[in-house]
Amino acid sequence: MSQLPRQEDINVYDSLDERSAVRSFLGKTREDILQRLPGEYSSLQEDLAFMGPVAFAYYAPAWEQFFHDLTAKLQEGADCIETLDDVALWTMCIISIRALWLDKETPEAAAALRRMLTDCEHHYHSAACLQYYAEDARLCGYAECFIEMPPELQELREECGRMRQTLQG
Repeated sequence: MSQLPRQEDINVYDSLDERSAVRSFLGKTREDILQRLPGEYSSLQEDLAFMGPVAFAYYAPAWEQFFHDLTAKLQEGADCIETLDDVALWTMCIISIRALWLDKETPEAAAALRRMLTDCEHHYHSAACLQYYAEDARLCGYAECFIEMPPELQELREECGRMRQTLQG
């Protein structure tokens, strides 16, 4: 999708979370969101996690670019490891929340989730990640959605399952 998502693309079921996403994202380009992510990523991640799949497929590349930019800064020697670990943690939170409705995702949204999962793979063993999932059991609580996922998303299911096994130790 190259055009901006409409309100009905962001707010599919009229939930409070989707209404929040409309306030944060409606009328904004990917570039607009990318500029807001430094400093706002912890609040924008929730909107990404709950917005409709068409809108998510449109905006996910901004989140991915933000993640890649942080990774590049770290490789260049910048002191941003805590922020990168935090963004990886929020990324896995987006994945685990959206995993509840993988059967409703568009192929583009599922592909974005797969890319995000791959981006986070080396963060699975971080202390912050393990503590988050041990304390809140977020990913473990979402295990049923991995079992009931439609066959066309089998590869993503397997990747999520590997992440769940890694986190459970």
